Amino acid sequence: MKLTLTRTRLLTFLFMIAVVLKIMSLLVSGHGHPLTDKILSGLTLDLLLLRLIILVHGTYGRYQQLRQQYPLQDFPELLSAALRPLIRNDKVCRVLVTETTLAYYAIFRWKKQASMPAFSWYSRQGAAAVYGIFIFLLLLEMTGMGLLLSRLNYPVLHRVMLAAGAYSVVFLLAHLKAICYRPVQLDDNGILLRYGIITSLHIPFDQVRTVRDLRRLPPADNTVLQLSLLKAFEPGNVALELKQPISLYLLYKQKKAVKQFIFRLDDPASFRKTLESRITC
Repeated sequence: MKLTLTRTRLLTFLFMIAVVLKIMSLLVSGHGHPLTDKILSGLTLDLLLLRLIILVHGTYGRYQQLRQQYPLQDFPELLSAALRPLIRNDKVCRVLVTETTLAYYAIFRWKKQASMPAFSWYSRQGAAAVYGIFIFLLLLEMTGMGLLLSRLNYPVLHRVMLAAGAYSVVFLLAHLKAICYRPVQLDDNGILLRYGIITSLHIPFDQVRTVRDLRRLPPADNTVLQLSLLKAFEPGNVALELKQPISLYLLYKQKKAVKQFIFRLDDPASFRKTLESRITC
């Protein structure tokens, strides 16, 4: 891993030098010398490709190691842990993990994996049907807006709306599949609380104050987080209260001082009984 990091830094340094030389060539000669411009362009592209190849190779090797060490962890957690030694910038790392996770679940993930006792979100609550309706409505909206904008002769706006609509459809599909493939799980030390591709966190048992069935939403409070993308179409039925507030990320947004989580499970009673037997007071 140290060798990979050294090569990565060296290629980044050489890439920056090539870019600076190309800019200096353009500034000195106006449009740049044709031969020099071609050499620098080719060198910049080659260094960038080598940088990407080494990054992908190092990430894949680290990912496979972590996958064997932590079988309960899923793709986003393992990818994030594999990328962080290679990418120091937290925001860049988070963007890469989120967008790669979105593509992974939308396109590549089609099989379920056997795991420890898990509590699903979707089997009895009709999540697939609800999300399917929203995806269908988005497709209808994309078609209608596309026809309207094409007749009004707004090609740029048409492309922007088409790209935004396509991304929304892929996002909802990836999130729905992640809900199905990433259930809430209990390990020896705590709760793996996941909600699709939105968030994932591990809560130790000794940090849990209470868990109860939820029949009515509590008053609006900054310390209460409802894990629900569709809100009224995805109401919570479990409330998990912690002893101390924690912070977490919801995609790119950080949520601070969360003390109570509200989410929906297919079998809340079974989850509550199992968790209560493991909570250390």
